Amino acid sequence: MAQGRRRRRRRRSEFAFVLKLIITVALVIFVFEGRLIYTMFTFDSSDKTVAVETEDASGSIQESTQSAEPVVSDSMYLAGLADAGPAVSSTEPETESETEPLTEHDTVTNPDSSAIVREQEEAVDDSYFSDAVFIGDSRMEGFRNTSGIKEGTFFTSVGMSLDSMTSEEIISDGEDMITVAAALSGGTYGKIYLMLGANDLGEYSWSGFQSGFTSVTERFLEIQPDATLYVCSCIYVEEDKVATGDYINNQNVDSLNAVLLEVCEEEGYYYLDLNEVLSDGYGSLIEDASTDGVHLSAEYCKVMLNYLKTHYVSETEEDI
Repeated sequence: MAQGRRRRRRRRSEFAFVLKLIITVALVIFVFEGRLIYTMFTFDSSDKTVAVETEDASGSIQESTQSAEPVVSDSMYLAGLADAGPAVSSTEPETESETEPLTEHDTVTNPDSSAIVREQEEAVDDSYFSDAVFIGDSRMEGFRNTSGIKEGTFFTSVGMSLDSMTSEEIISDGEDMITVAAALSGGTYGKIYLMLGANDLGEYSWSGFQSGFTSVTERFLEIQPDATLYVCSCIYVEEDKVATGDYINNQNVDSLNAVLLEVCEEEGYYYLDLNEVLSDGYGSLIEDASTDGVHLSAEYCKVMLNYLKTHYVSETEEDI
């Protein structure tokens, strides 16, 4: 009988333990789930401001406010309110990338050079070009076709360079192809307008270009000894539009023009700074003056013609 009572007490004790365990687990689940639900509905990711007490050098307590980082708990990860990875904050302030401001740019290395043709008070008309010959590449050809000029002889060729101008048969006389020198020998001219450009920018050392250009001009004046030689500057390009080679850039244009100006100073030729009216003022071609970044539109070929009509050497200046 006593043994039966002990068995019943042991079963009751085991049952009570299991019941307590179940109640404990249920309470834990209830508390955890309650915190999770509360977090989901009350979590705010916006910055908080908290008071921070710090002790200064004198030992007194100073109060300041700081922007508090949101606290990320395990329950937030479970609720999908925080990233699984650790939050990383940078101590370095973010700065916007700074672009160097554009600065005004002289179109010639020596704006005070005596070789530069200055603007005249009165513009000439087209008859001034009746004894002129224009020699150059596709830019000069575009000038002939779209500027509206009605006088002058043109010896032009697409792709003309210093080398091809010197020896290649690139000019049509109506029947055959002949050299520039041969074409120049076929008439008498009082003015020579000479333009070289993008086709020479990546071809030579600048010293080699200088000696070659000097030889060409000397040869042309041997053929036409009474002519006034005008050397046109190489016109700037719009670099963003140029697709024919990275050597066609305005830094090279400046370098080539420095050589042209030096030759004019040394040989007594006249330098026409076309970039005076075709530059944007910052060492580049005026925006949208060209569709491909190199060849001028008709509007700006007319600008070039107006420049030539106001930049010429008078007979008095020629005699000096």
